[in-house]
Amino acid sequence: MINVPYDPQHTEQWLMKFFKKDYYKKPYDRFMWWRSYTPINKALTNRHPFKDRIMNGDFNIAPYKFEAELVEHRMNKKFIEVRGYEDTYREAVQVDKARRKRLLEDYEKEEAKRLEEVRRGFVLEFRMTKDQYDKEVTNTRSKDLLTFYFKMETKYGTRAIRPDNVPKGLKLALDRNY
Repeated sequence: MINVPYDPQHTEQWLMKFFKKDYYKKPYDRFMWWRSYTPINKALTNRHPFKDRIMNGDFNIAPYKFEAELVEHRMNKKFIEVRGYEDTYREAVQVDKARRKRLLEDYEKEEAKRLEEVRRGFVLEFRMTKDQYDKEVTNTRSKDLLTFYFKMETKYGTRAIRPDNVPKGLKLALDRNY
């Protein structure tokens, strides 16, 4: 058995099955040449309800890490083909290394952005504080985001009218406790 330079977490067959389900192969783009797949479903905007965005898959794990694993499989195959000749291998995987590096950078940025959007969405949807959200997330046993959403909906209820966004006449009525 040959020691290969990379040890991807998933098999190549699993990765291809993952991408075949929700992504399509992207044509070459000279501005984002390192990305190979794009989602079939377009992400919904902030104007759509938070629950619809969760159901659409807008907050699922970013595919860039899985793309980087595909690149690692490709680099391992090239290593086996050149049978350990270091100079030939370095030349053969130069572009793949740059692709992998950019994919992992994109993954980190996208995951941070998505986690922040999820946090903001829960805080706005259920009028919970950020500390409450952090506590709920760390203590949850939910397997997916939609299940967590429904648990928070039963615990905190749907959001109520915010006093600062209420029209003036209605605000006066709310102050009088009618």
